Amino acid sequence: MAKEIRQRKRAEEERAQLLVQEQKARAEAEKARAEAENLNRLKDEFLSTVSHELRTPLNAILGWSQILRTKRVDEATMNRALETIGRNARSQAQLVDDLLDISRIITGKIRLDVQTVELLPVIEAAMDTVRPTADAKNIRLQSVLDPAAGPVLGDSERLQQIVWNLLSNAIKFTSKHGRVQVCLQRINSHVEIVVADTGQGISAEFLPYVFERFRQADSSITRSFGGLGLGLAIVRQLVELHGGTVHAESPGEGQGSTFTVKLPLMAVGLTAIEPERVHPAVGGSVPFDCSPRLDGLRILIVDDDADIRDLLTYTLEVCGAEVMAAVSADDAISALTASSTPMDILISDIGMPDEDGYALLRRVRALEPENGGKIPAIALTAYARTQDRRAALLAGFQSHVAKPVEPAELIAVIANLAGRIRGI
Repeated sequence: MAKEIRQRKRAEEERAQLLVQEQKARAEAEKARAEAENLNRLKDEFLSTVSHELRTPLNAILGWSQILRTKRVDEATMNRALETIGRNARSQAQLVDDLLDISRIITGKIRLDVQTVELLPVIEAAMDTVRPTADAKNIRLQSVLDPAAGPVLGDSERLQQIVWNLLSNAIKFTSKHGRVQVCLQRINSHVEIVVADTGQGISAEFLPYVFERFRQADSSITRSFGGLGLGLAIVRQLVELHGGTVHAESPGEGQGSTFTVKLPLMAVGLTAIEPERVHPAVGGSVPFDCSPRLDGLRILIVDDDADIRDLLTYTLEVCGAEVMAAVSADDAISALTASSTPMDILISDIGMPDEDGYALLRRVRALEPENGGKIPAIALTAYARTQDRRAALLAGFQSHVAKPVEPAELIAVIANLAGRIRGI
């Protein structure tokens, strides 16, 4: 009898344990389902935001372009239109850069060009970039920078991007006549960069999620501030890649916010690592003055986009070149073989229908030298990743230039390939 009681009690205990395990498994499954649904919702909201942020500048670009086509505008209106088109185009390019950066971060493919970096000029350069925006809103941009804070080991462009993102974020969320301050100081074995503002602040509910991608405090259609909400996520990842930390503080909504970046000091006497040659980041600008000139050069442009062909043709002809444009690989081969005078430079897109730029170059290199088989070739393409540049060079292109390109940069690349630049 006692044995039966013990067996029954043991069976009841086992059933109770199984019930607890089942309830735990069910709770975990429900939690996973809720997290998946939340992630899908965030992704849907993010894709909606991406669509909106890309289409909004397009509206200004296309609208002003149509107005300029009427040719019934005065000089002031034309200048206003061109300034608006340029500003919105740069805005779009920055959005694309942010998307590419977050993609590289997610896939672990982002690379740092590491060297010894003094943070003072890095911060000052970032401040110079955002100053016009701050001035437009009458925001006081202040700095307290310790020149003896000490060097760090890192990528100067990425460190500037960190500071630029934090400053841009602070200015965006600070109303007119507010204040944004950046400080640089050494604290024991690390360096601190502090960006503080008097802006709208961060609610206690959202503060834990401020550095997460796909998260925005206001993702509604009526939100007051633009952007993809990727800037702070990129900041956190770049800071962590440098061995540092970043955290945010805010007393609450309407009371401003403070972001603190901590980076380890570099060991004294460490030799700088030679940085990899990289394509200039979007946002830089070089005045276009046709220096050096391209007089006498015969250039073949290959691109399936008519607007790009027109833009390149106009740009190069202004600088003295003789330009021929082709819409496809077949047209390009015909132009090379039919021309009585050899072409000096080939500029080709990569992504084209029927035959891409790689296939075109293989056909070009199979031609006899007198028909252009050894013509210097430039890949001018929107495929701008490191592996795209490597693929273009391996395919036989002498240079890879990413769209959008500054005219001055393209002219310099052409002049260099044509041997017009000496002793530089």
